[in-house]
Amino acid sequence: MPMDDVTLCRGKLDQASVKRVKELLTSLPRSAPDALASARIKASEYPLLLSAAVESLRGTASATTTPKRRFCGAVLDHMARTGHIVEWEFLGSSGRQDYRVVLPGGYRVAIEAKGCPDGNNMTIWERPSWAREFVVWSQCPDSLRHHPGVGVWKGIATRLLPHTTAKRELVDALVFYDGRCGSDLRRCPKLHGVNGPLRKAATDIPGQDGRAWLPPPSVYLFPSTIAHPTNDPCPVVHTLEDCRFARAMLSAFHVPRPQQEALCHWARIELDQRKDGVYKRISVGLGLGEAVPSYGSGWTRLRRE
Repeated sequence: MPMDDVTLCRGKLDQASVKRVKELLTSLPRSAPDALASARIKASEYPLLLSAAVESLRGTASATTTPKRRFCGAVLDHMARTGHIVEWEFLGSSGRQDYRVVLPGGYRVAIEAKGCPDGNNMTIWERPSWAREFVVWSQCPDSLRHHPGVGVWKGIATRLLPHTTAKRELVDALVFYDGRCGSDLRRCPKLHGVNGPLRKAATDIPGQDGRAWLPPPSVYLFPSTIAHPTNDPCPVVHTLEDCRFARAMLSAFHVPRPQQEALCHWARIELDQRKDGVYKRISVGLGLGEAVPSYGSGWTRLRRE
């Protein structure tokens, strides 16, 4: 099974065009030496400068919080208007995007908003003591080279689950959701969602096929306890009864209750104590009652942090 199956959505960027742009940029010293000369760039220095420029552009895009904060705010406003949450509050500062969400009954959820799931910042968080649930919300509108499942898998398998196990601090769920969802460059096959002004309020990215439609999020429920190689080697994954915020999101986007479990992903970690250390195996699947994973890893050694 391909890594792409970790999500239902698929990207639509022409990879042949990406390759041509890459070739164009890397061949500038040969194809356009006058352009480099006019910019006072030495051909011998160009490869290093190109690498630094690309790194800088990626960092700038990842650090730009305004579109991400706009998207989160619009979605949370919609959930409040429809009665699925009582209220929400932005708590972040200095570029961080943290939210406190209150569900009916005073049930409080902490949300840590992040960029692409395979980024280093996915391991930088702290679960607040007041939170009944802790959710990581990943937004990756500018990652188009691979299908979304590739990044989501790396975020779960190399960032979040190993980190929660080593740090011994729970993340209850991952939400992968941003303005690219349900657009022509990241088409969504889900049948439910919200039509109307919400998409325009959340993002400037047009909906797929010109529709003013925003699909439900991709939700991944995590283990309900911290894995331990002898005491709890394969923790039970949360349910939608445990993760009330996940249930609230799916309901707010018109996914009928009988279909919510089938549309929800699960992420599992298994540990094995061996003579030379602790080994881990991670798998991700679609459908809370489905035992067969969409994608999984082999056994690899767990690094202690």
